[in-house]
Amino acid sequence: MSRNQKIFLFILGLYVIFDFVLGSLVGVFLWDKTKETSVILKYFITIFSSIMVFSQFSSLAIAKFGAKKIYIFSILLGFLQALFMLIFQNSIAQMIVIFGILSGASIGFQAVAYSIVASSISSGPEVTKFLGIKSSIMNIVSIIAVPFITYLISKVGSYNISYAIALCVGIVEVFLISRLDIVETVSNYHPFSYLSTALSNTDTRIYLITRFVYGIFNGPIWAILGIVTFMFAGNLSTWGIISAIMTILNIIGSYIYGKLNSSNLRKAYSIFSTLIFASTTLILATNWNFSSFLLYQLGLVILNTTFAIHYESLTYDLISESEEMQSNKKEILGLGEICIGLGRILPLVILSF
Repeated sequence: MSRNQKIFLFILGLYVIFDFVLGSLVGVFLWDKTKETSVILKYFITIFSSIMVFSQFSSLAIAKFGAKKIYIFSILLGFLQALFMLIFQNSIAQMIVIFGILSGASIGFQAVAYSIVASSISSGPEVTKFLGIKSSIMNIVSIIAVPFITYLISKVGSYNISYAIALCVGIVEVFLISRLDIVETVSNYHPFSYLSTALSNTDTRIYLITRFVYGIFNGPIWAILGIVTFMFAGNLSTWGIISAIMTILNIIGSYIYGKLNSSNLRKAYSIFSTLIFASTTLILATNWNFSSFLLYQLGLVILNTTFAIHYESLTYDLISESEEMQSNKKEILGLGEICIGLGRILPLVILSF
């Protein structure tokens, strides 16, 4: 494993903490303080819209300054988000659109920069193995950090401790990203002029369609899953423990999937996980209770163990193996962010009516 890969794994491990505090935990905090569905939906619609817009600014900035600098900038925006929560926590519901834009800007700038850095570091014949290690490390950090942070919040009686942790993690993240050794070329960025070419390429077209469909799947889960878990759990500590248990199951599933050497076996496992998730979703839809919800979460974990590694691996391979896609990487990733953003926003807008 290269020096870059080791540093990158450390960065991603720490980012789990950063992302949890400024992502899932903020959603739970807003529900805990307001109990208003309209506030939650407005917040996440603002986030997803901002991600879509700022990911394009990110691609433009990357073309001028390079992915590493924009990656650092995205973490600094997250740092500001944590500071924002510390200062304006009690009045955050009244400033939800501003906070959503700040959060979306951080994620939007990070999304494309991360994809470019990751594809540069993760490409090659060992990509699946590296992604498996990455997934395991991030899951292990989640198992430890999530219940620990939720316990601290319950013990102290304030969310401020979590935002202070995020500030410290953000500083370390910036330092580590600056230590990555990445060869970058500065170039122009013209996503919309490339759109017609992208749609005429079968691989690119399929990639963009899958990003849109994945957005429809991912948006409601990102916005609502943590809050529903919190509602069933009843308190923050129990919520943290449930999250840790699901992460442990995710590790087991990732390990099993990683041990499957045959592509046919992996395909069969993927089909099996999809059927399990569909079945548990149907059970939850017809029996809305805590037991059904836990079964649904289990089905989601099984699906994610195959989807996360397989889809990410295919994306990196697709970009690295196609000369045209490699030379237009920023444009493709930028268009992909628009597609996934539209997919995420659509179900939340429908739920708003």
